Amino acid sequence: MSFHLPTFHQPRSGSVLVGNGSGVCNVITSSDRYLRLSPMSAEGVQAERYEKRKPIPKNTKNYIIPFMTTDPIERPVPPGWKIYIHPEGCLYYCYDSVVNFDRCSRKIHVVTQVDLVHDGVVETIEKLAKLAYSHTCQYSSFPVNVDLVLELMHIGETVTAGYYFVHHENRCLFWLQDFDATVILRECSGVIELSHMQIELEAQYWRHIDLFPHTSALHSQVRRQLQQIIRFAISDCMTSEVSAVCAFSIDVLKNTLDLIKDVDVEDDWIQSAHDKCFIARMMNHFRHCQYLNYHGQQCARLSRDQTVHGDTYQERSVMMKCLAPFLFNAPYEHVHSLHKLYVDSIVNQLDWRSFVQNLNAEMQDFNLLATVLLSVNVGFLAIQSVDDGGGYSLSQVASYVSVISSFGSMLLGVNIARQSYARGPDMVDNVQARLQSLVHPKHGLETLAIIYSLPYALLMWGMIFFVLAFFTECFHHSSAVPSVPVSVAALFVLVLVGWSYHTLGDTSRSAEWGHLSGSVLTAVQWVKNFPGWMARSVSAYAPWYISEAE
Repeated sequence: MSFHLPTFHQPRSGSVLVGNGSGVCNVITSSDRYLRLSPMSAEGVQAERYEKRKPIPKNTKNYIIPFMTTDPIERPVPPGWKIYIHPEGCLYYCYDSVVNFDRCSRKIHVVTQVDLVHDGVVETIEKLAKLAYSHTCQYSSFPVNVDLVLELMHIGETVTAGYYFVHHENRCLFWLQDFDATVILRECSGVIELSHMQIELEAQYWRHIDLFPHTSALHSQVRRQLQQIIRFAISDCMTSEVSAVCAFSIDVLKNTLDLIKDVDVEDDWIQSAHDKCFIARMMNHFRHCQYLNYHGQQCARLSRDQTVHGDTYQERSVMMKCLAPFLFNAPYEHVHSLHKLYVDSIVNQLDWRSFVQNLNAEMQDFNLLATVLLSVNVGFLAIQSVDDGGGYSLSQVASYVSVISSFGSMLLGVNIARQSYARGPDMVDNVQARLQSLVHPKHGLETLAIIYSLPYALLMWGMIFFVLAFFTECFHHSSAVPSVPVSVAALFVLVLVGWSYHTLGDTSRSAEWGHLSGSVLTAVQWVKNFPGWMARSVSAYAPWYISEAE
């Protein structure tokens, strides 16, 4: 099988740029409009590899091994192509050649993970490569040593392929037309500087190296640069609990630094594909974190709980102000913690894992206390003197309410804990999308904070109603001799609880109580003025009703 590339017209006369409807021409079309090239990113290639895998039929099998099979088995490869196996196990192909066009000559290097074994696929990829490189002839400053990555997107009446070029010297991806990079830049808002976008382009470059490690060699200077970055990240994590350098813990960083020392270097070059994947993944992570934190910009994020857009979510809704006292101000604590985790629509996975672990431990403690309280209520209702009330006494009703509150606390606690246990890693990986669907433009994550506060609040109400049932039974038909010491002990304990709550509580919550009192006063004033407003409205419209009736 020989390598024959079809003859295409030069870009200005044959290749056609097709717009995407937004005024940006980003599709190259061949002269016969059969082949189309659309810009894509390394992230798109990764999605094609991991999410669009073809299943292997179970019924197709052959367990026969030919006799005397001792030589290495090589897969069939089209002429001129080389096949490589990624350290994870997937296959991809590379092609090197020199192609002459009408106005220029190009040294081409094509990389694709498309299965070339199927009939006609090789010819299609080669035609697409010729189309892309023919379009580069209009750029006199086009780099020499670059890679072209092709990915088939659609095969039908027309063949559409995604592409991008790789510039190894400058560590970036580039395209032949304006590229709408929303797919790789969408995590940050207010991105206007090309210097900021360039950081993510380098992150995409390292993702490309991770996807196709055999296509290029890495200089040992990259290893030294990564060591310097990790050493600084370790020092920053040691001196700050909200370091924004990376999303790794200090233990992971130390282990990574030890692993880098074992990377094999031959003649100042890293040759092993396994080591190149390791280096590329770490560099991709650090560069992507720099992009998320606006590294090198005027308003760079210096700590991960710092907002660069001014989204503090300090305004509280009426629902929050009204429910917080009945939930013992627990929503304020949760909303404060959630807003430190969810900053500018970005979630640090390390902090979120720690938050979920603490939340699960808290739910387990609440469930244990609710179980104990439920058992105590059952024993209290079994007392002969309490049971004589016929189910209508205050002590019995209060105990019933306490039982219901205990059940509610247990059910909510189990459900919240089950969400994290059942989903496992997905709860952390998809947390950004989940929080984005719950966040309010002004009030933030108040709804989630209220939900997380319910098990604690119901447990507290269960305790309060049990205490009410207990004291009702104690003071019912009792003389002064037992009532006085019980009252003194109860008053003493109440004073201690109130004093400790006032001392250990957050003094900043006084502002929240001020907002609540203002809302209550507003509601009272509205109710007070409502009858007068109704009277004025009726008197104003009364003549109209009378005239209509006549």
